[in-house]
Amino acid sequence: MPRVPEDKRGAETAIRFLFHPSERKLAIAFDHEHSWVKPDLVEPENPILWKISEQLLAHEQVHFLISCLVVRQANFSLTKQNDLLKVLELTKLVAQRLNLQYDADTNHGLNLEVQQLWEAEVMRQFQELGIQANTRSL
Repeated sequence: MPRVPEDKRGAETAIRFLFHPSERKLAIAFDHEHSWVKPDLVEPENPILWKISEQLLAHEQVHFLISCLVVRQANFSLTKQNDLLKVLELTKLVAQRLNLQYDADTNHGLNLEVQQLWEAEVMRQFQELGIQANTRSL
């Protein structure tokens, strides 16, 4: 387990970006070795800390979903002519920028109203991509 930093954050979700040259697609994986949560937020007894823990989990899940969305969009745009490593690097940069913006906008999940707006927008974009995926297979 990684060392928990001495700052105000309650957790960090680490994500690995992968590419599969034989399949010509990108993927992501949750990196449990570099992810962490502060010990007092893991199954807390205190109801207030429990609520904070639930909100923190929801916030961290959106970080993962944002990266999934970016990878999915990149995979839709891949052609046989694309340099897969260059697409991977660009995808990582876009995901990093979006995740930093997400943290700034939501104040790391503390602004619950903006947090809900981000959650709704990420889910809307997933639904939109699902429709695109279904029509591409026709």
